[in-house]
Amino acid sequence: MNADNANVTFETENRSTADPAPHQTGRGGHAWPWINWGLALSTVPGAAIVMLFALGAVMSTDGCAGGGCPNLGRGGIDFGIAFYGAPLVAFVVIVISFFTAKRRKGIVVPLCGWALLVADVAVMVASVAS
Repeated sequence: MNADNANVTFETENRSTADPAPHQTGRGGHAWPWINWGLALSTVPGAAIVMLFALGAVMSTDGCAGGGCPNLGRGGIDFGIAFYGAPLVAFVVIVISFFTAKRRKGIVVPLCGWALLVADVAVMVASVAS
């Protein structure tokens, strides 16, 4: 403290070169938003791949309209959910990531989005498997 300025303090500790800098004391705190946004934005190409897979799955059942494929599964594929659900999942993940990307637990949002995309493919595989 200084007698003229009571609110001024001086640091008396000597820092060695082995001590981390004050902004480097966290455990990768600056990496979390990049990881979250990387996973969130990667749901867009993931959704495109799911849409292509859905298109291929529906096209593979084209000859089964007259009951020619008895092993089609339970009622076939709901093309609307399989095809249009994937880009909706990617859109919702990106919108929610605007609010959660800077939080450490925000990684749950893109991981849940990826889980939904994988589940979409799994349901299509199960319904088209012969």
